Amino acid sequence: MDFNELVFARRSVRSFTREPISQSVVENLLRAGLAAPSPNDSTPWMISVITNGETIQRMREAVENRLEQMFAAAGQKNRQTLETIKVFSTVFADAPLVLAVFSRPYEAPVFELLADSDYSAEQINEMRRYPDIQATGALVQNILLAATNEGLGSCWVSGALVARNELETIIGEPGMHLVTMIALGFPEGKATPKKPLDLEPYVKYIS
Repeated sequence: MDFNELVFARRSVRSFTREPISQSVVENLLRAGLAAPSPNDSTPWMISVITNGETIQRMREAVENRLEQMFAAAGQKNRQTLETIKVFSTVFADAPLVLAVFSRPYEAPVFELLADSDYSAEQINEMRRYPDIQATGALVQNILLAATNEGLGSCWVSGALVARNELETIIGEPGMHLVTMIALGFPEGKATPKKPLDLEPYVKYIS
């Protein structure tokens, strides 16, 4: 599959078979992810590969419990909305393999130059719009495309991060922050290729 076909063949998949993914394929995905660009080649990542069913269920329960707490005051009329949010936030729990992606805050060379200034590291990273998070997005996209190329389904899961603190208690990495998760597995059914978006609403040329 050429690159353009691959890009448009990638779809978010939320239903998976229980067929395991071979170690060699998993390693191919990880290598693709780690080939992503990062600021000053800082490679601020750590990826946890999770296949343990009990751990994944603990993660699901942590997310569901956190959502229940958050929506406790929402009332019964919003119960259906909450259940829908739960489904989308815990889609990873139905996948045979979950990647938890962590990053550490980027320490830019400019920090040293500004050590005696009034700018904190957090303020500098905020001004730069969090380079470590940007790099993590590139890593995730590489993995999603590599998964599609291997005939796998994938889903980039951000909703679960409402329970980030609880999830870090279960699968945390010292000195790292959980940024996102990826659900991976062989798709149940066939996804329809994505139709390319028109450029006009999303692109502005400045010449």
